[in-house]
Amino acid sequence: MAINPINSTTIRLSGLSSGLDTDGIVMSMLKTSQLKLDKQNQLTAKLTWKADALREVNSLIRSFRENNLSVLNSANNMLSSAAYDTFSVSMLTATNAVTVSAGASANVGKLTIDSITQLATQAQVKSTGAFAGETINYGTALKDLEFAAAVEFEEGKISFSINGETFEFSEDSTLNDVLNTINSSGAGVKIGYSSLTKGFSITAKTTGSASEVAIVNIAGNAFAAHGLQASESAFGISEGTVNGKNAIMSIENITVERATNSFTIDGITYSLKDTMGASVSFNVDRNLDATVDKIVSFISEYNTLIGKLQDMLGEKTYRAYAPLTDEQKSQMNEKDIQLWEDKAKSGLLRNDSDISLLLSGMRNAFSSVVEGMGISPAALGLNTGFYYEHGKITVDTDKLRAALENNPDMVRNVFIQSPSGEASEKYGRSGLVLRISDALLSYTQKATSNTLVGLDRLINDSKERESTLTDKMVSKESALWRKYSAMEKALSVLYSQQSWMTAMTNTWMNNK
Repeated sequence: MAINPINSTTIRLSGLSSGLDTDGIVMSMLKTSQLKLDKQNQLTAKLTWKADALREVNSLIRSFRENNLSVLNSANNMLSSAAYDTFSVSMLTATNAVTVSAGASANVGKLTIDSITQLATQAQVKSTGAFAGETINYGTALKDLEFAAAVEFEEGKISFSINGETFEFSEDSTLNDVLNTINSSGAGVKIGYSSLTKGFSITAKTTGSASEVAIVNIAGNAFAAHGLQASESAFGISEGTVNGKNAIMSIENITVERATNSFTIDGITYSLKDTMGASVSFNVDRNLDATVDKIVSFISEYNTLIGKLQDMLGEKTYRAYAPLTDEQKSQMNEKDIQLWEDKAKSGLLRNDSDISLLLSGMRNAFSSVVEGMGISPAALGLNTGFYYEHGKITVDTDKLRAALENNPDMVRNVFIQSPSGEASEKYGRSGLVLRISDALLSYTQKATSNTLVGLDRLINDSKERESTLTDKMVSKESALWRKYSAMEKALSVLYSQQSWMTAMTNTWMNNK
């Protein structure tokens, strides 16, 4: 950082009388101060770059965790048993009445759906021909709408309740007001108009026998009160209570009744589409391909992360390439600046002890036996590669598949066994993925709360030192300019007096 003379308030007389290169002299005398300031700037830049590099590591780890170890990404969450207990369903009988899928807790085997006698429905009431006009305008006031049965208001109001929620509207309320108010209320229903039937429908938001639409007309004739015909009400609907229906089916000769058309029993999800009188059968089988593919994908992303961290650890350091000063940048083009800074930033995390410890811990996670299982992940076909591959993992898919076929529960536990107890004792009994997850969390917590906090403190200290050096340099520069400006003024006066004396002498000589 070079001091900008324009920032000084000192009046500067640069060699007007002396003929000296005052700017050059001052800058030369400030050279030592400028070097100190440049070195401090470079230290700040280096510290900032290192903090950025560590934040990049945290970002890489966070991305890996979000993709592979997060409940928010259920499809790829390797901490979930669903990743290792994958099942597929094959229908032995073709049907459009039901679809079947199997989850992590399903059991392998054949099942038969004997029948589907009833689908779950919502409670609903509706009308036809309630509106007499050609086209309904939702923004029209209730008093002006062409209902088949004219709206009757009591003291300018209509009022009713739906599922215990009371509503009241005036003559000037629009149909939009009515529909929007009911739909956004706590009544748990949706009311709508059909231009096809020219009628209204009120439908509960839930299905099953507990689903209910209970209407009580309070004032006016929005709904037909007890003893009146539905046609005598504006909406063409009578007050009263209706309920939905449960789904009813038989599985393995056992009657099943549920409030929805999609439900799960013993890890198997049934989605009912239609009733069905004839039986259909299906098989549940373990989907080894899906499990192997998920593990292989996880290891691939793990290797990518390991590769990036190893590259940072082994990155070459170019000690001759210090951060550029402003003066140096002013003499270079953008491409050369970028090439220089790439070299200057190289090796910021070379041989970083915390990253080295993290990588060592994750390598050991693959070779260490999981207590209680008696085997290590390596026994399942997950092995560290050659030395030059720096801890990347290879997967023997045949060995892994065989282990899944023979003992899927053991494989799952080797990956995600989660023991209780003291932290110091948990590692040996923890599954591979838990070990990796804990190692990553431990690193990021330390890097964030200790290393980065310490770096930020050093950066702030360095910036304060910069500010102090800058102030001293400005002060020194101003003092130098004051001295040289005073000299220029003195010389100017001297030369002026000399000129006067010369002129007077010449006049005297001419007049003699």
